[in-house]
Amino acid sequence: MGHGDRRAGSPDGLAGGSTRLDQSAGESASIDPHETLFNTARKRFVPVYGPNEAGVRELVLHVGVKEIRFDEPELFPWAEKLIEQDSFMAGAATTWLEAPLEWPRVQGMLEVLVEEGILARSKPEHVGFEAKDSAWHRKFLAYDERRPVVDGPRFWNPDAGAVLREVCGRDVPTGYIESVVGVHRMAHVALDREGRQVGEMNSFPDVLRLRLPVEWKTCGYAGSRFRSEMPMNMTALRSMLAHWKPVLRAVALFREEFLSRYPQLPDGRWKLGELHFAATGILALVGLQLTRWNDPVRDGDLDAVLSSLFRVVDGVRMISAHLLDLFERPMFHDTPITPREVAGAAESEDQYRSGRGVCAGPQAMIDELIETLMNGKREGGAAADGPPEAWLADIPKGLDYGLLGCQLQAVVFTIWVRMGLALTRIHEALERSPELTQGRVGQFRELMHVAWSRLQQGRNHLAEQRDFSEPYYRRMFNNAQRGIRGRVGGPGKDLGVELTPPESLLGEDAAGTLGDLFVRAEEPAFAATHAPLLRQISRHVLDYLRYERNALRTAEAVQRQINALLERPQPDLPLRGSHLATYFALNRIGGLRGQLYLPEVVQESLGLVIENDQHATTVFHAGGLAALD
Repeated sequence: MGHGDRRAGSPDGLAGGSTRLDQSAGESASIDPHETLFNTARKRFVPVYGPNEAGVRELVLHVGVKEIRFDEPELFPWAEKLIEQDSFMAGAATTWLEAPLEWPRVQGMLEVLVEEGILARSKPEHVGFEAKDSAWHRKFLAYDERRPVVDGPRFWNPDAGAVLREVCGRDVPTGYIESVVGVHRMAHVALDREGRQVGEMNSFPDVLRLRLPVEWKTCGYAGSRFRSEMPMNMTALRSMLAHWKPVLRAVALFREEFLSRYPQLPDGRWKLGELHFAATGILALVGLQLTRWNDPVRDGDLDAVLSSLFRVVDGVRMISAHLLDLFERPMFHDTPITPREVAGAAESEDQYRSGRGVCAGPQAMIDELIETLMNGKREGGAAADGPPEAWLADIPKGLDYGLLGCQLQAVVFTIWVRMGLALTRIHEALERSPELTQGRVGQFRELMHVAWSRLQQGRNHLAEQRDFSEPYYRRMFNNAQRGIRGRVGGPGKDLGVELTPPESLLGEDAAGTLGDLFVRAEEPAFAATHAPLLRQISRHVLDYLRYERNALRTAEAVQRQINALLERPQPDLPLRGSHLATYFALNRIGGLRGQLYLPEVVQESLGLVIENDQHATTVFHAGGLAALD
């Protein structure tokens, strides 16, 4: 069985895979034509038709995180018949096509399906099944009990630094908080008037996710969620149902503002990248209520319509972002997309499930939301009469906040792509010298092993992913600026140009200085032997510092635009690489597997403390301070 790639959305600990029906079955006993076979979860089948990597049309049956591929068009009707059956006599499957199939061929396909757990030779026992009692959910609850968590609600406004010092021992000025948390997550940890956190089980960072009571229930919706081992959050769903009409009304009104800046395509479809902008803008509208400097909504007093709006639209943001950053099935900002394709991708890409639960929204409500956002559907009270909520007047400003947040994300994530390149080159250098394991190099190698394993989770160790992601973020930045109010005319900034460091920045003198510091940091007994490797590593570190330093200039400029929009005071300090690295620190609290920041790997192993901002790059070492300019 070949393992397919299941990126965002795959539940923790569950391996995905892709199987073709021309594969041989294993050691299980041969299936008899008179034997009755059972579909283990017929309602979980999600059929998707499309071209494969070779451009050949195929049918893929998604069953949870497993994929069964049919690349022979004459077998498509056979597969379609298969997913209609609760049970069938094995031999009857030879008659599912107009031209009957030979039994040995059908037998082989059925045996593969049995081996993969898609079919069973005995009737599945679903009676009495409760996902909340599953081993998977019990594992999550056990983790939830032991994870570190604050003793009460916290929020980023007005003093983000105080919160960060408490939970991870770091200090970032409030005016740089979107560079660390992201505008689409700013509202996550806030409480609404119902006493629920806006981000519910997804609230970031995990240490600020409170232990609040949740009613769990087994999912009975057809598709990838059907009778999943992880239950759905009924508490969040009940709130959504209570506020559904005003949620749709807010979406419809936001749509009008958005389309005034980004019109639909002539055939009525949307560009995929603009769908991502719209969803992010709605989330930013919610965050704006809490993060504006003057008269913000107090934590605990957020309108429950807004928190419900956030939760349901975040799913649209997640699936659109997922589709935009897949190099295997490239889709771009300008790729046309329909509501049906958005909902279909959520199923086929397994976005309804996570390691904490499954999406609780009924498919009809999800479809209605997407239709309202993309096609302007206003049924079900989306344009209900009555005075508008005060926050509806903030829609234009919320969209600006979201678009600026997308620009900031594009800059910061491009920095992390470049750090992935540096880590990859350092990993390759260490692999070429496997015998060097002692001294400070040995400590560096151990930390790099951790950083490399975590880099692989985000796929930035792959040249194909890096080569796809950088242009994706460039398009995100460039297209977002088109919709921001108040921008002076002209072509605007090009992120690719903005983030290209000048040749004069951190040149040969800096390379020589940093190389000397790396060698001097090694223990004397190993310094001579390790010097060539240390100088090589220092070159890769300097390449990253050069890129990061130049990019910090652009990131700080966008962050300052955000502060001006929110009427928030500007920080006194320049934005530093160590500020951005706080994002990774938040992901590591409680033993979680967040990435390591390259300069901190250097600090912990070699004792060199690197500070980088747009104005200077300095290294603190045992002998004092060195400026690399």
